[in-house]
Amino acid sequence: MGGCHSNASKAPVESSVAKDTIANVQLYDLQRNTANLYDEISKNKLTVIDFWASWCGPCRMEAPNLIEIYNDYKDKGLGFVGISLDGEYKKWTEGIEQLQLPWPQYSDLRQWDDTLARMYNIESIPHTIIVNSKGEILAQGLRGDELRHFIDTQL
Repeated sequence: MGGCHSNASKAPVESSVAKDTIANVQLYDLQRNTANLYDEISKNKLTVIDFWASWCGPCRMEAPNLIEIYNDYKDKGLGFVGISLDGEYKKWTEGIEQLQLPWPQYSDLRQWDDTLARMYNIESIPHTIIVNSKGEILAQGLRGDELRHFIDTQL
């Protein structure tokens, strides 16, 4: 499957957190309030962190599949967190509305300079990182049927 790619080759941000545990970074929600990633992760048995952007065609194509998975598993302990690599607030919020994404959305509006995207060297979207309630990374880069199958085996 194709994806949207970063044009710049930036060095990843170094983290003191082990790479098998997601970093507890500060996030910015739709009201531009700050939140911590672990506050969202700790609510669920499993959380899919979805890196996307409103301008990314493959992200828009993947959204209905993610919504279907979310609806099928949300009552079984699955949560989603959206991390947008948008650079403009209006386009980001319009994208959420158009795609009808029902889970919490965050963005620092720094595009490919997003802290988590740099920490985990994400250079193509859509991209997922699946973590448990402790923030331990269980899988990355799963989409479509692979993502559904993985979630099914974990819940």
